[in-house]
Amino acid sequence: GFALVGGPASQDHKKAASVLKKLNRPYMCAVPLVFQSFEEWQSSELGLHPIQVALQVSLPEIDGAIEPIIYAGREGATGRSVPLADRVNLLADRALKWANLRSKPKSEKKVAITIFSFPPDKGNVGTAAYLDVFDSIKAVLGQLKSEGYDIGDAPMDKEAIMGSILDDPEAKISSPDLNVAYRMSTSEYYDLTPYATDLEENWGPAPGNLNSDGQNLLVYGKQFGNVFIGVQPSFGYEGDPMRLLFAKSASPHHGFAAYYTYLEKIFKADAVLHFGTHGSLEFMPGKQVGMSGTCYPDRLISSLPSAYLYAANNPSEATIAKRRSYSATVSYLTPPAENAGLYKGLKELKELISSYQGLRENEGRGPAIVNSIISTAFTCNLDKDVDLPNLETYSAAEDTLENRDNIVGAIYSEIMQIESRLLPCGLHTVGV
Repeated sequence: GFALVGGPASQDHKKAASVLKKLNRPYMCAVPLVFQSFEEWQSSELGLHPIQVALQVSLPEIDGAIEPIIYAGREGATGRSVPLADRVNLLADRALKWANLRSKPKSEKKVAITIFSFPPDKGNVGTAAYLDVFDSIKAVLGQLKSEGYDIGDAPMDKEAIMGSILDDPEAKISSPDLNVAYRMSTSEYYDLTPYATDLEENWGPAPGNLNSDGQNLLVYGKQFGNVFIGVQPSFGYEGDPMRLLFAKSASPHHGFAAYYTYLEKIFKADAVLHFGTHGSLEFMPGKQVGMSGTCYPDRLISSLPSAYLYAANNPSEATIAKRRSYSATVSYLTPPAENAGLYKGLKELKELISSYQGLRENEGRGPAIVNSIISTAFTCNLDKDVDLPNLETYSAAEDTLENRDNIVGAIYSEIMQIESRLLPCGLHTVGV
């Protein structure tokens, strides 16, 4: 518990970082239940007690700790501390997998790169917040090749990488224009996925309708040597969000489970790199912190070491990914921003307002300019943000100067807000 160097009231994170850099090993955060019994934790939707989250998860995270896995708890009846066998096994399996990454020759390591459709069900496949995904994958593949990883015949061109996975650059997650890397029969799926029958309550028997051809479960992506670039399936509830909010037994669909089963047990990945902000794994049903063996992020990621590229401006959801999907998060910068500026009708509107400022007291031209300003504001759909008078019945000539000034002032204020909004300049590329 607490920070690596210091106590709950005083931490020396610089010294902790120095120690961990010298060790150059993953710092895994194994947690015993202290403020609640095993039974209380097991029945809690929250998971680990908030006080313990603060002391034994948040503080170690500042030093770089990952994977807050519970390994023991108190029995409610006796108060005796007992090890939680399935959690201890998971902790050991994950520690061994991380250690294996150090000892295994790079030419033999298998890496799974997982891309998303962001926002879910709205963005195109291979998109992420503020990130040029395929240009970044090109850079990562080049780095892997230079370090001795087997990337097979992977193309070193952004469009070619995209084309190997997507037949259509604007393919959606439900599109047939995705390359099928593997067809998993239902018998193989049930054999390799121990929790598959638990999904039937929500989705019926496999293969279901999502990531399926009616007979097999489809894994989308492309393999290049020991590198697999795969498309994470959709959440499954995009068309029915109320079901996700109120269903007591929500779960991932069979296609989602099959994807992670493929990565771990068929492709046999040594590690998975979740590429950009963000996917759905960390938001699957389960406890908030301190996963149990029935929580779906825990079941899906299983013993796979996971690194997750997350935008630096989104630490809150990155923390969710770190705690719920056992991911070591790697931040990438958001692109530089600039003022949005004005264009077309908005630019014309600003010029009209500028003209009005010099002629506002001119009873001949002032009201005519106000009428033009109001008409142009409606054309630019500003009536949704500014309380404008009725275009058909309003006459500026019959209004007072004060009211005209108030109308023009409200429109001008909205234009200034639009003009000063910050927009990202392009997309960030990692690895360059």
